[in-house]
Parts: sequence; C-alpha cells; structure tokens
Amino acid sequence: MASIGFQGKAGRHAALDGPALLDGAMGTALLARGLPAGALPEEWLRERPEVIADVHASHAEAGARVLLTCTFNCAAPRLEARVDPARLEALCHWAERLARSASPDALVAGALGPTGLAPPLGPGASRAELTARYARPLAALAGAGVDLVWLESQHHLGEALLALAAARATGLPAVVTFTFEERGGRLVAPGGRDPVAWLAAVQAGGAAATGVNCVLPGPALDLLAAEAAARIRIPLVVKPSPGLPGAVLEPEPFARALGPVLAAGVRVVGGCCGAGAAHLGALGVALGRAAWRDQAG
Repeated sequence: MASIGFQGKAGRHAALDGPALLDGAMGTALLARGLPAGALPEEWLRERPEVIADVHASHAEAGARVLLTCTFNCAAPRLEARVDPARLEALCHWAERLARSASPDALVAGALGPTGLAPPLGPGASRAELTARYARPLAALAGAGVDLVWLESQHHLGEALLALAAARATGLPAVVTFTFEERGGRLVAPGGRDPVAWLAAVQAGGAAATGVNCVLPGPALDLLAAEAAARIRIPLVVKPSPGLPGAVLEPEPFARALGPVLAAGVRVVGGCCGAGAAHLGALGVALGRAAWRDQAG
C-alpha cells in the first residue's frame, strides 16, 4: 500500500500509511462552541485558543492520527478584513502549537483552503498573485514546524497546482483534496470535467496524496473512490461531511455509509463539516475492521 514518508519536526521520521484516521471538522465545532456567525475560526487562535485546543484534543482522543491546523483561511483575502495581515506568521505559529499540544503522536498538517479568487468562487487572479497568496502562509507554517501541508477544498485545478508547487517549495510533503459537486449521480469537477483526471494532475504535480473533502457520503462518492483506486498510485484521501447543522448523519450511519469507500481500498479517511469526535470514533472502528481484513486476506 502506498505511503507518505518524510522527515517530520526536529528531524523525526514519520510516515502516513493506511490505515490513517484523519481529524474532524474545526469550523462547525467552533460554531457549536459559540463562534459568532460571520467570524472566522482564525480569529479565535488568539482570542479563544483553549477552545481550538479542545477541538483538537477531542479529535486526537477519538483516534485521529493527523490534525489539521486552524488556518484554512490564511491564503484568502477575506482573512485580511478580520485579522491584521502583520499577524499572519504569528497566527500560523499559534495554530501549529495548539494542534501539536493535542497529541504527542499525531502528525500536524498545515491546512490551507482556496483563496476564493479563482473561478468558480471568484473573478480570477494572476498566477503570480495566487502563488504569492499561498507562499506566505506556507512559509509561516513550515517555519512553525508542521509535518506536512494540507491543501483542501480546492475548486480550481490551476489554483490547486500553483498551491501545490508553492507547498513543495517548502520541502514538505503536500496533500491536495478537492470538493466536487454531485451531478447525475456522479461527482464531477467544475464544467462537468472528470474528477479523477484532476486527482491525476496533482499526482503528476508531486502531491504526496490526493482525494476529496466536504462531499457527502453515498453512491456518487463510492463510484469516485472505485474509479480513483484504479487510476491513482498515491494514497487516496476521503474526508466527507456528515452534513450541516440540522441535517447531520449520526456517527454510526456515517461510518456505515463509508463502507463502500473502505471496500474500494481507501485507508486515509476522516470527517469534514459536521464531523465530531463521535463520528471519528465510529469511523475509526470501521477503518480498523477494514485493516484487519487487509491483513487476514
């Protein structure tokens, strides 16, 4: 089975192999703990760090081996309207410290979402601007000591490839995950394009692993997992959402819904929006069973 091997913090050798349970959602967890509507999670890195630390700890206690830093918006212009840009490096360092303190054994991934500038989220931006948007927080996260980089919720292949190149320039392994839309019973990239071709493109660009996040479990995800397993050589990542407030799958049904994904051979899984510690616990049991079948078979 493919693995991600690298030198972690302070030269510590680490490898992300399957089975690997990822963490759950940070944003929806903070909203449930009182983050005001319209505020960004990064604002609480300084104002309420103990709450962010509590979310990380709950995920680690549920078995998560990889914790994503609370830095999703650090490449996006919207952060500048809420946080002084001069504090970006400090934010990244605080975020790494909070995740690191949650578990001595977990890997800390420096997480960045899209800038919101590239279509379909925004009007577009130059290659130079997009690269610069990622380069600064990536340098800060690398300087803080993250073990790897996690580029998630990507919607534009060109932006994802630029972000990946900037991430690889730090010397750290980089994971790239996309959020695809469901159409006609399938997950598709914008414009109806083949999503597995996008996964293959970041594989060719040097990604250490690739996959999807913030998609719903179900037949469309099952089909993508099966098709990607046949075409992608690097580890596949699946981090779906059990749903938004008011329509969240309970932990056990969420884990059962991912049975076909695990049957397709995916061994790096976690939860996105709406996924808490209980979801991870149930998913961890299912992942453990799949790993046991791997060894027995």
